[in-house]
Amino acid sequence: MAMILVKMSIQNIEFQKYSQSIIVIASMYAATAFLKHSKKHESSETNKFCSELRRLIFELLNSELAEQNVFTEQKDFITILKKSMSTA
Repeated sequence: MAMILVKMSIQNIEFQKYSQSIIVIASMYAATAFLKHSKKHESSETNKFCSELRRLIFELLNSELAEQNVFTEQKDFITILKKSMSTA
């Protein structure tokens, strides 16, 4: 299910501005929701699996956000540097 969601979102031009890893993470989270609410796969092991996978997803999101913040800070530095060079 997650792979179908990834393929659909990558093909959609609206999602090209987002990080590909964020699209994959969001799709995996959606797949855990389908699995968790499935009557066919309902068990304590399924709940444990979904909880552990979601914990990993949130760790990946935190690291992705940290990398994005570093890039944004570097981008601002480059913009300030270019402005200062153009006025000099």
